[in-house]
Amino acid sequence: MERNLRLDWQSLVEEAVKRRKEQKLTQKTLAVLAGVSGPTVNAFEQQRTSITLESALKIFRCLGMA
Repeated sequence: MERNLRLDWQSLVEEAVKRRKEQKLTQKTLAVLAGVSGPTVNAFEQQRTSITLESALKIFRCLGMA
């Protein structure tokens, strides 16, 4: 069975940024905890499409979203 999955990427990223700030984490600290680079976290929060799914999932997991 074929399924079409649609993600509201903007809402997911906004929620991730909200959670990061609620947890009082800097982008740099989140990067270290998630195991990604600082520029990757910045690209993620700026909703750039160059981030890999693997990196996005690491960030989401670190913030309790995956």
